[in-house]
Amino acid sequence: MPRNPERRRPVAAAAAAAVIVLAFAASWLVLDRTEHRPRWAAVEAPAAAVIGQDFVVRVRLDGSVEKTMIVCTLHRANAERRGWGYLASSGPAQPASGGGAYAFSFAVPEKADTAFVFALVYLSPSGEWRDGTRAVATALIPVGPERGPDKRVAIRHYPTAASAAAARAAGERPGPARASVRSTAWAHPLIAVLLLAAAYFAVRAGRRDPSGRPEAPAERTVWLVFAAGLAVSAAVEVSGLAGHLASLGRRLAGQVHVYDYRRPFQKAVMSATVAASLGLFFLFIRATRRPGSPRALWWAGLGLAEYAAVSVAGLLSFHAVDVFRGLSWQGLAPFDALRGAGVVIALVAAREAARRKDGKLPI
Repeated sequence: MPRNPERRRPVAAAAAAAVIVLAFAASWLVLDRTEHRPRWAAVEAPAAAVIGQDFVVRVRLDGSVEKTMIVCTLHRANAERRGWGYLASSGPAQPASGGGAYAFSFAVPEKADTAFVFALVYLSPSGEWRDGTRAVATALIPVGPERGPDKRVAIRHYPTAASAAAARAAGERPGPARASVRSTAWAHPLIAVLLLAAAYFAVRAGRRDPSGRPEAPAERTVWLVFAAGLAVSAAVEVSGLAGHLASLGRRLAGQVHVYDYRRPFQKAVMSATVAASLGLFFLFIRATRRPGSPRALWWAGLGLAEYAAVSVAGLLSFHAVDVFRGLSWQGLAPFDALRGAGVVIALVAAREAARRKDGKLPI
């Protein structure tokens, strides 16, 4: 007895929705686990520092920390998040080992150009900075009129005296580890040319049929929208506008004091991009199986979506993505190859649709 397709559709839709949700969760988990952040310590501090009042930093170490000494000092930064300088010490080093909890109390002194404070926590067998084995710095904490409640603060790796000396000896700039991002010199111009070629064929695919055959107006409209998107993307590739917008976004985030909380936003956007891409792929499979479906249009949409998704992920500049962007093989960055592949798919699909409309391919 044949199965009823109408009864199977809700089940298939529910299964697809479950897979999309799982893709979002899996992407978030992978990004979270690959995030380059210290895991041997957790730090809590007040939401803001008040000049002249106590400022207590609480540190909890995990079980991987060997028997040593722990030290915490307070530092400052100006309104531009620069001009770092020493502010205060919480006292002598404390004995420490894995799993312990420690509190460090500071009296925040008044000092010119202090808009933010941050705590520097380090481990050292002697309690001296020169012998430090591990170090972390907290996110910048604003100086304000009210201290606010204690909360967990983001931390990042900080170079110890030994690692900073080794970096200087190697001719590198000491500082928190950051993945280098390289891009093939000719990648942007080449991708821009491919985008313009795809836009040209999309315009031809979106014009009225020269033979006067009836056609769906919506299909023509989508081709013209694709053409506009492809042309704008080409302009962005050669102008460097995406990089300028990313820098502007970072500056604005710093001005409104949300820069240090960008990571959950980055993970959410990239996970949503993965889930949305998978959902689009499901729609693509379903649509191309229908008789009379505009397969070229769907292929072009899939290629354009792949190009956009990879480009957005790179623009967000998450650590794991930056590591991938820094890879290179025979002078070609796989990141650029992925973006270019999406454009090529859109180009081939638009060219096929344009040739069909010209009567050079069978309908």
